[in-house]
Amino acid sequence: MKITFRQVDAFRTVISTGTVTRAADMLGVSQPAISRLISDLEAEVGFQLFQRAGRVLVPTQEARLLVKEVRHVVSGMEHIKESAAAIASFGHARLNLVTAPVFATQLAPDLISQFCATRPKAMVRLEIESNIDSVEWMVSQNFDFGITTSEIANPSFDSLVIRDDDVYCVLPKTHALAQKPLIHARDLAGESYISYMTSSQFRFEVDQFFAAKGISRRLQHEARTTDAVCRLVARGLGVSVVGSSLSYLRTMPDCVALPFAAPLSFRAILFWSKTRPLSAVAQDFLTIARASVAAG
Repeated sequence: MKITFRQVDAFRTVISTGTVTRAADMLGVSQPAISRLISDLEAEVGFQLFQRAGRVLVPTQEARLLVKEVRHVVSGMEHIKESAAAIASFGHARLNLVTAPVFATQLAPDLISQFCATRPKAMVRLEIESNIDSVEWMVSQNFDFGITTSEIANPSFDSLVIRDDDVYCVLPKTHALAQKPLIHARDLAGESYISYMTSSQFRFEVDQFFAAKGISRRLQHEARTTDAVCRLVARGLGVSVVGSSLSYLRTMPDCVALPFAAPLSFRAILFWSKTRPLSAVAQDFLTIARASVAAG
């Protein structure tokens, strides 16, 4: 049996449109060509694919079963075509970056923006993973870089601290503590508190800090990103301690960020595999990251 892609593409399109005329228009070929492709496919599979009802072609039961597999094949072929077009357009200049969610709304997009100013034709893939083990695994496989909050203990990775921010307490603007110059842990006793997710290393460190002081909070809500935490705070659902730049936190509407008295910091660590040489575009990205650190 010799089935061609043109045959299955014509079959899928006729199924979708219901007529040879519309299928021919969509595929940019003549109506006789579509009819011939369908006829050839029927000869190959050994059963009838359509029955005519006026101007409409009605798929047979066998055709309905077959089209499920055909759609998988066509989807795969379309992906190959898109990948080939991307390689041709971008000259293999691809950067794969995976990040913890907390850096997905500001830091990662900022770095990508700076990189694209240098490599405007490069294709960038940004993936978000909540688990540090998943981030490390993806970098060990085929991603160029990962961004996480934790130090990388694995000796097969190299790393660079690209951000080392202070921590701040964020509160609704109307909160009773909003006018204080400095927030202490005891100020948040009994407060409704919005945490990062339990998979966050920073969440663990904050919880340990409050536990060591014997201070209880009402842990009512959780979110993955600093942006999401701040937006919940702005809606009066609670308070939080977050790690970010003060300039970014000041852009958050309806909440205020105040210094928080704690020996905590919020680090962003870029890491990459030592076992795989960096591509030219990855070298460019690393140079930009290092320049960003140097610039403060």
